Amino acid sequence: MVNSDVLEKDLEDETISNKCYEGIQNSIKLKNITFEDCIFKNVNFDNIIFEGVDFVNVIFENCDLSNKYFDERLIKKVLFKNSKLIGVNFIDSFIKDSQFENVNARYINMSGSNISNIKIINSDFIESSFASVKIKKMSLNNVNFCKSEFLKVNMSGTDFSSCEMNDILFDIGSVKGIVLNQFQCVELASLLGVIIK
Repeated sequence: MVNSDVLEKDLEDETISNKCYEGIQNSIKLKNITFEDCIFKNVNFDNIIFEGVDFVNVIFENCDLSNKYFDERLIKKVLFKNSKLIGVNFIDSFIKDSQFENVNARYINMSGSNISNIKIINSDFIESSFASVKIKKMSLNNVNFCKSEFLKVNMSGTDFSSCEMNDILFDIGSVKGIVLNQFQCVELASLLGVIIK
């Protein structure tokens, strides 16, 4: 990586590689862009408009991507670390070999996405949506999923035992084969209308 760069102007139909962006960026529009092997540190994306942006082997550290749309995009080998992803949409996206670590991802929407080999660690996914998501290997460690929804999702083998799951919404098919601790089993049973004596 070279010294810090600045996104200075609107960009369209480009691949941007081996760049490091840090701090305040200009107000610009990015259309049909692929970022490869890039780092974003301490960047607030409020004034940056994304239209068709893919990320491959990218690091977002201490960034604010809140309320951005990454619908139908490729997110591959991406690390989101200590960042805000509040209200981000990844609808119908491909998220592969990526990690969410210490992120605030309240209200994130991953509906319809294909998720493969992702890790979520020490993060807040309160009121998030995982409806009709195709999941192949999702590792969870200390994730808050309170009031989130998992509907029409095959999560067999996914271990939720270290996660907070109060008021979570599952359908019957989505809970088949998931791993829970004993306290979560009682909570899930009551959500499914099972009475325990």
